[in-house]
Amino acid sequence: MNAETFLADPLLVVARDAAAVACARMEHWRSRLADQLVDAKDNPNDLVTIADSEIESLVTGYLRRHRPDDIVVGEEGAEAKTPADVPVGGGLSALLLNSSASAGDPDSRIEWHVDPIDGTVNFVRGMEHHCFSIGGRDASTGEWVIGLVAAPQLRTVWFARSGLGAWKAAALPQPGGTSEFVRLRGTPPARRGRVVATGFSYTPERREIQFADLVRVMDGFDDIRRAGSAAIDLCLAAEGRVNAYYERGLGIYDWAAGALIAEEAGLQVLRPVEPFDPMIAADTAQRFEFIRSCL
Repeated sequence: MNAETFLADPLLVVARDAAAVACARMEHWRSRLADQLVDAKDNPNDLVTIADSEIESLVTGYLRRHRPDDIVVGEEGAEAKTPADVPVGGGLSALLLNSSASAGDPDSRIEWHVDPIDGTVNFVRGMEHHCFSIGGRDASTGEWVIGLVAAPQLRTVWFARSGLGAWKAAALPQPGGTSEFVRLRGTPPARRGRVVATGFSYTPERREIQFADLVRVMDGFDDIRRAGSAAIDLCLAAEGRVNAYYERGLGIYDWAAGALIAEEAGLQVLRPVEPFDPMIAADTAQRFEFIRSCL
């Protein structure tokens, strides 16, 4: 795949433009967040910021403008807005209002799931592992067809289209620019060690279950990593930086993009159905079955 192919695909164009808006606004807010702009959800450490809601509003407004027949579901449930409602600067305003993104196949209605900032605690504390995540599935069949995760402080974007593989680029490709794409295929054969990534709930009752799970899972691994972003963890599994990722209690917006990226990279993937079901992505069938047997 090259930049021309990326820029020509209607759904990837939409995801790329949405990510460009999100990353620019994250950069705007990164040094401006103060305690009064940060609130908590049900738990003091489950943070939400003015940046989360603004990014989701702008992305929702963009999607509804350029793909009006699609469904948009955001983590924060923020109301759609345009640059007229939230001044975002000339360049972004032009992107939001005058994007070349087409409606694509009129017979393919997409259900988009948007996480404006996955890893909000990292974002608030100045840690690099936070990202914008957008995944879409065919509203008629339920098949996941598009996923993109953009981590501005890591200067990395991961993306996948169903049947076309999973890819990584150093930055969001733009019209007229060039980008180097790397195909993702999971763990390279010569890579040593067995590393698993996971995350934990904010509630003590759920953490108790997750800690018990972890004791069993670690019988099959040498080490553990926790990035603080489910979307990034799934992409790291797709890259082969970790052998597997699992976690209970995720929202659909957490894994909508990353699960497809891992799947298109050749990993075994289990998506949650019920609220506390596990999300699993593993580089081999044996490792996948081992983790599932532990949960």
